[in-house]
Amino acid sequence: MPATVTVWEKDPALAARIITVPAPDIAKTPLAFHLIPSLGDNPPKAVEFRYWNAAATLRRAADFWAASSQPPVKWRGGQVMDVFLDRGEALNSEYDGVTLSFYHGSTAGHPTLVVYSGESPDLLCHELGHAVLDAIRSDLFEADELEVKAFGESFGDMSAVLCAMQLPTFCSFVLAEILGRDFWSSSSLSRVGQQFGSALRLVKPADADVDCLRNAWNNHFYIDPAQLSQVGLADAIWANAHSFSRIFTGAFFEALSGMLSVRAGTSLEPETLRQVSDDMRDILVGATRRVQLVPRFAAEIAAAMVEESDKYDHGYPNVFQGVFVRRNILPQAIS
Repeated sequence: MPATVTVWEKDPALAARIITVPAPDIAKTPLAFHLIPSLGDNPPKAVEFRYWNAAATLRRAADFWAASSQPPVKWRGGQVMDVFLDRGEALNSEYDGVTLSFYHGSTAGHPTLVVYSGESPDLLCHELGHAVLDAIRSDLFEADELEVKAFGESFGDMSAVLCAMQLPTFCSFVLAEILGRDFWSSSSLSRVGQQFGSALRLVKPADADVDCLRNAWNNHFYIDPAQLSQVGLADAIWANAHSFSRIFTGAFFEALSGMLSVRAGTSLEPETLRQVSDDMRDILVGATRRVQLVPRFAAEIAAAMVEESDKYDHGYPNVFQGVFVRRNILPQAIS
């Protein structure tokens, strides 16, 4: 095994953002992995890169969630989870309750441009987020209600954002990128799955935002699922878990910006971003563990996060209340 490996920071669309990190130990517990296929002898350079990129990204993400205040101690299926790095041809990635699976695919108009979903740290961390949520609350993963399924998709996107914030180099890049703007703005951090989104948009325009798969910076408001159409456009919310998830993810990213203001005002540093990402992780995990599985689930998890946030900073509850009430997720502030 090499001492160091070269990997993407967040997404292949950010072509210049490549870093060198220590070779990961994917067999480390808790939350170990088994990558399929194994690397073997003298693999092609592209295969070797994708292997170590996935290994390092998943290890970083698993370690991040394992360090939470109420961490999962094992995957739903046991101590080690199988990860299929390229399970066939499709523009897809998925967690099925036991394994993570990634694919490769291209669009009809560009058959030579092949996108590997398992090459994107955003998608790797998103799917790992599903597995983490399942390890914490398997009943939420198995629920069929739209609001619960949408929270699962949001949890994946939140995982992608928070795991990217563990890299000081990427945090520095984002702070330089948004210089002169509010943190709550569109950035390389908020844009989840840029490369994959650009490919999917050519095949299914309604399934991807204009600049990425899903942008955590948005202004979507809660709508009663009973009032939603079964189909819709990319810029609207419709009765689909991925589409509906953008409501909660947008609230999360807006609250994240407010948490940074509470902690550091306008003097943001990479370490501040990491500290606040740890707080948000612990608030999410704590709220998820205690929340009741009810029909109006978005409000239930929002209220739990408001209460949980007070454990980490007394200024946080006002941030969460303000965001959730503004987006109609909560009907009014919690007393």
